[in-house]
Amino acid sequence: YLYHERQEAALCGQHCLNNLLQGPHFTAGDLADIATALDQQERKLMLEAGMTAEARAFMSEDSSNVDASGNFSIQVLSQALQNVFGLALEDSRRPENRSLMQSPDAQTGFVLNRHSHWYCLRKLNNQWWSCNSTQMAPERITSSGNFSGLSSELRNLASDNWTVFVVKGDRWPQPAPRNQGAPPSNWVDPASPPRDPNEPAEFSGSTFGNAAPRQEAPKVEAFSGQGRSLGGSKRPAPAEVADLSEEEQLAMALSLSQDLAGQARTPSEPIVVDEASPTTTLRVRMADGSKAVIKANHTHTVDQLKRHVASLAPGVAFSLKGGFPPKPLEEGEACGPPF
Repeated sequence: YLYHERQEAALCGQHCLNNLLQGPHFTAGDLADIATALDQQERKLMLEAGMTAEARAFMSEDSSNVDASGNFSIQVLSQALQNVFGLALEDSRRPENRSLMQSPDAQTGFVLNRHSHWYCLRKLNNQWWSCNSTQMAPERITSSGNFSGLSSELRNLASDNWTVFVVKGDRWPQPAPRNQGAPPSNWVDPASPPRDPNEPAEFSGSTFGNAAPRQEAPKVEAFSGQGRSLGGSKRPAPAEVADLSEEEQLAMALSLSQDLAGQARTPSEPIVVDEASPTTTLRVRMADGSKAVIKANHTHTVDQLKRHVASLAPGVAFSLKGGFPPKPLEEGEACGPPF
């Protein structure tokens, strides 16, 4: 039996952590306390320069660490794991983590996020499992000792816009004893998952690890036509490309797209603040809607600010805008009070 919390409200962050740790370690109240503490730290930082218009606007906004439905931020989940177990959540796109992703089977767990939904992959009994609270039971993605499917699973998730976080650390707790500290229904046999009450009975137990059968992936037929330029003239594909197999053409396309994305990315480098010099606080709203408060010296430039933001969202292409209406910030401009 494996520990598996199923979805309640928008508490997938809580379920993700507990499924990752295989036990009822965190309640919604525990995570809410962490979110409150983070909010207080951000407010304190914003008020260092006094009750400015920016600080007043920040104070009037809702928390960026938890919403009314119970959806928690990555900062909350990271702090919870760090506080209790000394485990760290790190974005797999960071340069220092790329080597880890070459052999992901050496890790113990991954946390995934997309569109405010959290779930995890966990290695248990020398097998990898997908523990998603929207499913009735964990789903096995590798067989015992054979981890060949893990790399492809992570690649597919990344290409489908899931953010993959590596769980680092060695203080993993032992799986919680069955039926202790949580309802007995939280321990499930993946080979015989409970029936989804919202699904017709004829689908119950029809597949391993899921209540509903998997839909067969649509067959993809390689493009066989000819490309046209905007002027309408035909241009045949180069012979060296046309002679490649479908898989080789796909690999080439993925490589080209990664190269283009890499050209648009900003190098990451956190800002180092000189506390003896004048400082200011900057509020940044990320593309995913989350917010960050950044402390910088008046002499820091927009280029340095971009590099700092890139360290918060590694591997993601972005542009930095400010003012109202928003306009792109110029390189070399200082981060002083007029900023």
